[in-house]
Amino acid sequence: MFKVTGEIINLFDSPASEKYDASFKVQLLGDHRLPDGQVKKEMLTLGVPRTVYDSLQGKVGQTVTLPVGMFVKAGQLNVYFPKTAIAGGAASALPA
Repeated sequence: MFKVTGEIINLFDSPASEKYDASFKVQLLGDHRLPDGQVKKEMLTLGVPRTVYDSLQGKVGQTVTLPVGMFVKAGQLNVYFPKTAIAGGAASALPA
């Protein structure tokens, strides 16, 4: 399992519909170090379980570390919050 660290920029949820369950998202802003030493800011929108979403309420502007999993599909890196992180006790954000 990997970890991602960033500043919480926003939290939002999408209510359930006939087609989809409710979803909960956190947007993190972090630094991506380039090969030439420069730093590029990147935003990551990560779907998280309701328990994690609730634990992040009131923490906008704070830096947190969250567990993530990654995979590549069609040459694109995809990042997700692993379900096993909840079972492993990582249901809340870790302070950075």
